[in-house]
Amino acid sequence: MGKKDLSKDCPVIKVEGETLPEVWEKSVMKCWQGGIAIRTEYDKAGDPPSRDCTMIMEVTHPFKEPRLHRAFPAGLEDLEIYRQEVIFGIHDDWIKPEEGKWEYTYHERLF
Repeated sequence: MGKKDLSKDCPVIKVEGETLPEVWEKSVMKCWQGGIAIRTEYDKAGDPPSRDCTMIMEVTHPFKEPRLHRAFPAGLEDLEIYRQEVIFGIHDDWIKPEEGKWEYTYHERLF
């Protein structure tokens, strides 16, 4: 599989739905079905390639319950830590690729 130019090859996919978990699940499925196959640094030998796309997600009622997908892999405490990582950058000091640690945080990329 050759190297892909994401600026040219990456499809734009839009999903719509009423709630956050509904749209999240649809987006995962649509990305897998219509995204480009691409190898990442996280893929292990023998793993199928990852999928990538630009995803536009439209949620018509974002505050309607349920607001978490039933397959959410963590608890509310973990979700709060993640929120603080993204919004406040509580783990930005973990960015130390020269030590084999994180190369970036979402907070650093967003803000």
